[in-house]
Amino acid sequence: MTKKNIYPVDNINLASQAGISAKTPFSETMCESIDIHQYKVLLDIGCGSGIIGIYSLLNQIPFVYFNDIQPNCIQLTKYNLQQQGIPKKKYEFIEGSFESIDLSQYSIDLITFNPPQLSTDWVSMNIFKEDSEKIFRDGGKTGKKVINNFFQWLSRQPIHEVTVQLGISSLLKIDSFLETTEKQFNLSGIKKYRKKVPLRKILYPVAKKMSETEQNEREITINNNVFYKNIYVLQFRSKS
Repeated sequence: MTKKNIYPVDNINLASQAGISAKTPFSETMCESIDIHQYKVLLDIGCGSGIIGIYSLLNQIPFVYFNDIQPNCIQLTKYNLQQQGIPKKKYEFIEGSFESIDLSQYSIDLITFNPPQLSTDWVSMNIFKEDSEKIFRDGGKTGKKVINNFFQWLSRQPIHEVTVQLGISSLLKIDSFLETTEKQFNLSGIKKYRKKVPLRKILYPVAKKMSETEQNEREITINNNVFYKNIYVLQFRSKS
């Protein structure tokens, strides 16, 4: 994918905190997938360090709303915006759960979200020391708890002119995930972008127990004893 970027995501250096990464494979992939010149106002849900919104602003998206449920993420994003020298007129903060946002009050044409999606059936959240990382990772039993809440919220919003881009792991079985989401929420979805990345080692015991069929469904591959998965950016638009 070729783009005329002013600031490639690799060149953006942000501060981090315990439990809040400056960048992750998901956030980098989502930055790379944005057709930056198509949009005017971004809502960056679960902004974390602010990387997706800051990348967008540095690449000339006119305005960004930063949202996060964690106050320390909001403070970190504010710091990173200041360090990047981005004028305050270019952004605002919407603090709290995304479910409290009424999109009818904003002129947003792009929403990005990298939702928590680590299954607690696979990994206990107690292995993470920081509460911030537990919140960032916790996808509930199936990995889809927050994702389902997001689509329920989205179904109540006026999104006829809004593009939604989600960072979703192939571990959630992308094809069936897309099909189910389209049918349940009257959305049109596509695989916008894909990147192959190493699987976190905490998931190796889970992957090794899977049958070959299940590994294929979750797009898990092995090369030189290293497990890999795919990160997808899924794009959704309203059908109606």
